[in-house]
Formats: sequence, C-alpha cells, structure tokens
Amino acid sequence: MHQTHFASASSSPSASVIKPDILLLTDALRDTHLTGIGRYVLELARGLQAHSDLGSVRFFAGRGWVADPCGPFDRKKVLTADAGRHTVTSLRRALPWRSLQDRISFSLKKVSFWTKTRSTATPVLHGPNYLLLPYTGPSVVTIHDLSFLHYPAYHPKERLVLLDRELPKTLCQADHILTDSEFVRQEILQILGVAAQRVSVTPLGVDPAFQPMSMQRTRPVLRDLHLEHGRYLLCVATREPRKNLARLLTAYAGLPTGIRAFFPLVLAGSGGWLTADLERVMRPLETAGAVRRLGYVPEHRLPALVAGAAGLTMPSFYEGFGLPVLEAMACGVPVLTANRASLPEVAGDAALLVDPDDEQAIREGMEQLLTDELFRQTARERGLKQAARFTWAECVEKTIQVYRRVTGKTSDRHIHVS
Repeated sequence: MHQTHFASASSSPSASVIKPDILLLTDALRDTHLTGIGRYVLELARGLQAHSDLGSVRFFAGRGWVADPCGPFDRKKVLTADAGRHTVTSLRRALPWRSLQDRISFSLKKVSFWTKTRSTATPVLHGPNYLLLPYTGPSVVTIHDLSFLHYPAYHPKERLVLLDRELPKTLCQADHILTDSEFVRQEILQILGVAAQRVSVTPLGVDPAFQPMSMQRTRPVLRDLHLEHGRYLLCVATREPRKNLARLLTAYAGLPTGIRAFFPLVLAGSGGWLTADLERVMRPLETAGAVRRLGYVPEHRLPALVAGAAGLTMPSFYEGFGLPVLEAMACGVPVLTANRASLPEVAGDAALLVDPDDEQAIREGMEQLLTDELFRQTARERGLKQAARFTWAECVEKTIQVYRRVTGKTSDRHIHVS
C-alpha cells in the first residue's frame, strides 16, 4: 500500500529472533468517548497484547501503570496509585489559567514516569499521541497530523501551548516517528525538517465489524435512534472547526426540500470546542427536524449506524487520515469527502472529492451522493475494495518492525525533567 521506509523484519538474519519489550502510553484511552486517536491506541494495545513475537508489553497512563488498557477505563485498574492526584485536582480548581494547569499536570506526569521507569529495564517507549515523556531508552512517537500548525485558530489555546513547548523535545528524543499517511509524512519532512529515514507510515485500519449490513441487522440500533435504514445522510465527527461542519450544514440546507425530507442529516460525535458559529447554523435546522444530533455513539453501535446510512459526508479542511471515510467504505456506503490533505489518499478512487471551501460543490456533491444510482453503485464496489487494503493487523505489524529497528539503540541524550 505504502512504500516502507524501514528495513523489513525478514531483511536481517537476526530480526526474526528480536522480541522487543514495549512500553505504550495509553492516556488516550482514559476518555470514555474514543476519537480517532483513541481508536488507534486501542487497536494498537490490543494488537501488541496478542502478538507472539514481542517480549513484555506494559502500559502507562496518567501517573501509573495500567493493567488492561483495552477494557473500560477504571481508576482501580491503575496498579501504581497516583499519589498526587488529589493535589492536582485541588490545583485545577484553584488556578484560573488552563495552560498553567496543564503545564503543572504534565510536569507532574513527567516526574512520576521518570521515577517509575528509571531503575527498570528500558523497553521501547511508544508515545502514540504526539508527545513522549523523558526517557533514556529507545523511543517511538506517532504524529497524526500537523493541523495545529496549519489551523492554530481551530485548536484550544492550551493545546497549542503544550505542543509548542513539548513537541520540539519529543522530536529530539524520538528514535523514530510514525504517522498515519504519506501526506503527513511529507509534511513532517518538509515542515518539521525531520530526516526521511526517521519517519515511517503505518496506515490505520478498519475493524471487521464495519461491513455491509441488511436492514434486519441494523434495525435494533436504528430503531433505538429513531432512524430508518437507507433514509439518512451521516456525518461522524467531533464538533470542532476543522471538520467544516458549519459549511456542511449550510450546504445541506440548500438541497431541494424533497431530498432533505427523505434524507435528514445525522451528526454523530462528541461535543468539541469553538462551536459558537456551528450552533448558530445548527439550531434552526434541528428545530425544523432536518438535522439530528446524536452526540457520541458507543463503538458497539457505530457499525450499524454507519452501515444503515444512505451516504457519509466528511468535507474536513484537514485530516491526518480520516477513519470515518474508511469505515463507511468498508460498509459499502458511498462517501463524499474533501479533496485535501490525506483524504484522497485514504479514499482512493472510491469517494466523491470536493473542495471544502466551496459550499456549492459540497451541496451538489451531496445531491449526487444521494440520488445518482450509477455513482452510488460504483462507489459501493470501489469502496469495499479500497477499504480491504487497510487492516489494523498490518498497522500493528508495521509498528512492530519499527520497534525492532530501534531496539538495542543506545541513547546519548541527556534528558531533563522540565
């Protein structure tokens, strides 16, 4: 699928016997509402736990070891208690500045991690969510996208402050960098100035639960949501400016009345940030019954929701991968998405690509998506083939190849906790 930028495990006589020990940071799983990064960390943790060619696999989140990161988050599963948790909670209530709160919290996390790992063996540390913690052993980091550089106004200020302070340290520390798409890999090389041999693509995958489903199979989930199979247009996205939802809603409002009546627009996803403009556009459409807001949909219900849709629309300004596009194609659901960033790479020739800045193009694309039967049939067939190229097993295998590559490297860095 993608050019591999590191040696295959079979290319070295000794590679087959290397069983690296792994330490994965799983903070993204502490949120019960998993987004794309949370899904990535979950699938990676599952794959590492089940893999026979690894040594020990341990997980760390917050300020302690985690026994089973793949189950529902439960504070009782943190083996090493976070002695400072109550102090941090009190500080958060007392400090009025979120960025200062986050800085204190991250600093305490660094200290705790350093204390708990400095006297142990040095497995490969993997930070799957942009940042690493101070560590003298080999380390790998995943950078999913550079949207915070392209669209800083679309991110919470405290996130920008954290990345501005910590990402340069992570780039210096990491022995290897992973990313989800070739598009983002090229951005990391060109914008961040990282050497090509230090960056590899490990594309995300699609869960087998995302597959074509009959009306009978989707009925239990759709009935509870008061939806009809094949009678709604779906968008799966956190409500944040980068997802371009305000323009999507405005474009949808311009569709012919008959189409809107037959295909209400259903928004699935958690509440995000900077949503004031979106709310102003959404309220009258919700009042009229043209738009349905479901909020976060649990992972066990999402495949049926996707498979029952007449189409999926995702005209984001920027995506590092675009997992909902892949999941919809795996369900045989026609897709409209943006012609930017990594989205054409993921969609291949299976989706309808539009300019996310062009409201008319989005509106006309949605009409074609919902009414052009020849396009819809072609999109279903091509989408199933395209989605079959992406598996979580391959993502895990490519990641383990990188672990093997960095195993045994000695670090000459002098890392300070700061």
